[in-house]
Amino acid sequence: MPDRSRTHRRTAGRVAAAVPVALVCAFLLLPLVVVVVSSFAAQNSFRFPPEGFSLRWYGEVLGNPAWVSSLAVSARLLLVVVPVVVLLGTLGGYAVGAGDFRGRRALSLLFVSPIMVPSVMLGLALLHQLQVAGLVGSAVGLVLAHVVVTFPFCVRVVAVSAAALDARLVRAAQDLGASPLRAFLTVTVPLLRPGIVAGAFLAAVISLGEVAVSVFVSGARTVTVPVRVYSAVQVQMEPSVAAISTLMLVAAVAVIAVLDRTLRISRFL
Repeated sequence: MPDRSRTHRRTAGRVAAAVPVALVCAFLLLPLVVVVVSSFAAQNSFRFPPEGFSLRWYGEVLGNPAWVSSLAVSARLLLVVVPVVVLLGTLGGYAVGAGDFRGRRALSLLFVSPIMVPSVMLGLALLHQLQVAGLVGSAVGLVLAHVVVTFPFCVRVVAVSAAALDARLVRAAQDLGASPLRAFLTVTVPLLRPGIVAGAFLAAVISLGEVAVSVFVSGARTVTVPVRVYSAVQVQMEPSVAAISTLMLVAAVAVIAVLDRTLRISRFL
């Protein structure tokens, strides 16, 4: 009897612990399920559950010049922002993660300071600075704004990898005749690769979903997909918004699944 009573208590405890987890997962996943299912709706309105199923809205998105233009802007933005952020984030993350110099902690806080500022305030600040430079509404201004937004995340991820580096490996390479630059490129960078890839992925995802800052600095020719989605839902909530959101979701899930299977980037996210 005592053993059975103990077993019942353990089972009840596991159920009590699993219920909050299940509720949180449902709270996070159910809205995504609603969006994905609604993207296949046959009617013209965004309703769940849909009255019928169709691929009509995917055709509407891919055949609409405005959506295609925004997809092209977002794609070009990623192709520029991600390499720049990876380069700067790798150098900055290595400095604050593996460096030993006075002011390292202050520099680390400076690097991540954009995360601590509300997005609206950051957008207003960037709007003012870019307006002074005459870059509001330009591709260069949009790139600079997204670099500022995504840089802190890449720095933090690379810094975690850098903090776990074995400094003896770099010293051994230098003892064998490698210059500091060559030792960094041939020893340090390969060891930092999981953190660099994770930082690149975070930069891409955050840039692709950025709305608050993009609304302030984008122009008529630099409308990203999130900004167009935001504008579309202000007028009428059509399933085309769900369709473009589903396409972006599928792309993000596919990329992170491949990266996690090959480089185990979940350890750094």
